[in-house]
Amino acid sequence: MMWESVLKKDQFEIRMNPAYKSILFQVSDPAGSEDQPALMLNQAELFELMHAFLAINRTFNRETMYFEEGPDGA
Repeated sequence: MMWESVLKKDQFEIRMNPAYKSILFQVSDPAGSEDQPALMLNQAELFELMHAFLAINRTFNRETMYFEEGPDGA
């Protein structure tokens, strides 16, 4: 199974590989360089990243939690 593009913007692209349960986050170089910085995450790392983004979003929206998170985010 090859990498499938799931989101492409001017500055970045996110691809997924369902067979390996991984995502690839590639950053576009405005200078057009061939060497693109990339980050590959497995399913567990993706879950942690999504949890962090949701926590950031709740902070931006000043939402309150139904429960208190511990110091490690759990």
